[in-house]
Amino acid sequence: MMREPVVEIRDLNFTYSSGKPALSGINLTVARGECVGLVGPNGAGKSTLLLHLNGVLRGRGEVRVLGLPLTGRNLKEIRRRVGLVFQDPRQQLFLPSIEEDIAFGPLNAGMPDEEAQRRVDHIMERFGLKDIAASSPLHLSPGEQKKAALASVLVMGPDLLAFDEPSAGLDPASRRDFIERVRALPQAKIIATHDMDLAYELCSRVTIMDHGRVFAEGPSAEILGDELLLQAHRLEPPLSMLLDKINERNKTRADGQPR
Repeated sequence: MMREPVVEIRDLNFTYSSGKPALSGINLTVARGECVGLVGPNGAGKSTLLLHLNGVLRGRGEVRVLGLPLTGRNLKEIRRRVGLVFQDPRQQLFLPSIEEDIAFGPLNAGMPDEEAQRRVDHIMERFGLKDIAASSPLHLSPGEQKKAALASVLVMGPDLLAFDEPSAGLDPASRRDFIERVRALPQAKIIATHDMDLAYELCSRVTIMDHGRVFAEGPSAEILGDELLLQAHRLEPPLSMLLDKINERNKTRADGQPR
């Protein structure tokens, strides 16, 4: 049974003011609780597509979020329910302390001070940020900045999370920590990424974008295992998938040896 759609995009087209087409005939549906990966080379249109989810950009076509058409009338409600996590967390963290950054959304939305503080305290505790609550975002490590940026989105209780290159700039330990935190989130998620291993690990479904179009869509293992398809769009298979294949091949050979 098909779960309730959180995002429905039909024939979306967008051209920048320079005249460069960025999206052409995009169709995408994301169900509640689903995690969908957007993969493709630089300039494929992935980030441009994410910016249409809460009306930062407005193209031609139909965009519906949680059943609401993306119109000026619904924009405030949609932005409350869609959380964008940018590639560079410094685009989201701009106040003197991360506690103020995390509190900005609830307070700006008119939430009572007591309720806003309760939410902020809860999310900082959950993300291990209490000890650095008074720190400037500029003084945090990239991993801490990413966590703080995600916390500043989650504090609003969104139904949909959209990530733009979430693992960019992270060392292996911070990357693993961030992946596990994202995996545990119950919200529907759209992840635009060059990190093919992250897409393979987190996303049940993957869409390949290139030159502003969708060229393939399907289960992650199927799409990311098609080496010819990936090569055609300047992508590489996930290393973890290749290692899985090697291990399976070696196991098959070992099982076939005489005892």
